[in-house]
Amino acid sequence: MKKSSLSLFFTNKPWLQSLVWLQNRSWFSKEWWKSPKIIGGTLAAFIVLGSGGYYLANSSSAAYLIINGEKVGIVVNQLSGQNLIQTVLQEKGATLGVVAKTHDKIEFTPARVSKDQFQPLSEGELQDKLSTYIEAGEITIANQPIFILPSLEEAQGLLKSYQDIYTKTSDTNQVNEVSFEEQVETQSVEVTPDKVLTPEQALEKLKQGNIQKQEYTVQASDSWWLIARKNNMKTLEVLAANPGTTLDTKIKPGQKINLAKVTPFLTVVSKGTRIDQETIPFDVETKTDSSLGSDQTKVAQAGSDGQKEVKYIYVQKNDKIVSKSVIEEKVTKEAVKQVIAKGPKSTPMVVAFSRGSGQASGLGWPLNSHINSYYGYRWGGFHTGIDLAGDTGDPYVAAAAGKVVSAGWGGGYGNCIVIDHGNGIMTRYAHSSKMLVSAGQSVAKGQTIGLVGATGNATGPHLHFEVIINGDTVNPLNYLP
Repeated sequence: MKKSSLSLFFTNKPWLQSLVWLQNRSWFSKEWWKSPKIIGGTLAAFIVLGSGGYYLANSSSAAYLIINGEKVGIVVNQLSGQNLIQTVLQEKGATLGVVAKTHDKIEFTPARVSKDQFQPLSEGELQDKLSTYIEAGEITIANQPIFILPSLEEAQGLLKSYQDIYTKTSDTNQVNEVSFEEQVETQSVEVTPDKVLTPEQALEKLKQGNIQKQEYTVQASDSWWLIARKNNMKTLEVLAANPGTTLDTKIKPGQKINLAKVTPFLTVVSKGTRIDQETIPFDVETKTDSSLGSDQTKVAQAGSDGQKEVKYIYVQKNDKIVSKSVIEEKVTKEAVKQVIAKGPKSTPMVVAFSRGSGQASGLGWPLNSHINSYYGYRWGGFHTGIDLAGDTGDPYVAAAAGKVVSAGWGGGYGNCIVIDHGNGIMTRYAHSSKMLVSAGQSVAKGQTIGLVGATGNATGPHLHFEVIINGDTVNPLNYLP
């Protein structure tokens, strides 16, 4: 080997340089150092040192993440592990606008791993290993947990938002007191994020109400309408719980059908003072006109509703006023009576009416539904008929055969039909969305004459039905089967 090559060899091999230095020492010049044991041990030491250097060069420091005493993965270092945990906690509570927490015992221990095989713990893997919770707000109704929201403050805010739906203060409505009919409480709880609703989700569920499903066995005399009436439901609600059915669908005794009743989770009770404009319905008077032919009728004087301003103290449950005490009442417009002129003779009735008693029999229900409001005094005024629940567009029929006296706008009655059944008996059908008959037309009992609506002075779709005998309204329930 040339000198230059030898020098280069020694320069690149520090451990050989060390051997030469030892050899040049006077105390090292003896032959004992050539012993195989000495040489073997020295070489082994250098091999170990060389291997250690290789290991350090091809590995990196890391840390084991330990959860509740179990190694769940490896991370770059403790700081990166803590950041990973924080990211998972933020993700768990992100949809609720909070950061989740954990009761798990978190530890880190040092580790060294091969660079080629280093696979840090992922966020998805940690989500499966880490137990999380949030400090939420729970709403209980009659000691039963109903809703859990992201915080106690949001739970209390939800109750206030629900009350606000039914308690709108205005110039004509002074709300003095608001409460819940049920026992309602809020408390802090620790729950997993999947059990928590957002305030928007919880409010929507509150407004939808509690849906209770049950099975009903059809009885011998049942119809869709009668089943609805028995269960204080609308016919359309019963049909909706049985997809594919209509009013024409036949049902048999013993058949099983579904009922889905909706009841409110909470009842907002509000008390206050309100001023309303109320309609004074016009009366109908029948007079004999000898100038008219037999069974001919005409409107001699058009009726018009009056108007009054009513101030009253009320108690309201959700959107229904359950009691009303009038403080002051002022008529702002007088009602004008409607006068119907008719010929001196009339044809016999198709349906049978009792004679001499002034009462009619043989009338049928104009709408298969339940009663929302009865005949008589209510809210400081007199209700001259019954209100039958219905949805806009539901068909209704003539209660008995007769002749249409009027079919048109009737002030507070909205689109209104009046039918003369003879012998001083008339019926009125109010608030129609559409009228299917016209004045002067003869109709049969059970014939469809109009569609339910909310025209005129109506807070919602329904059929206002009146029975009029000799010009005076009477309670329809006395004449209906």
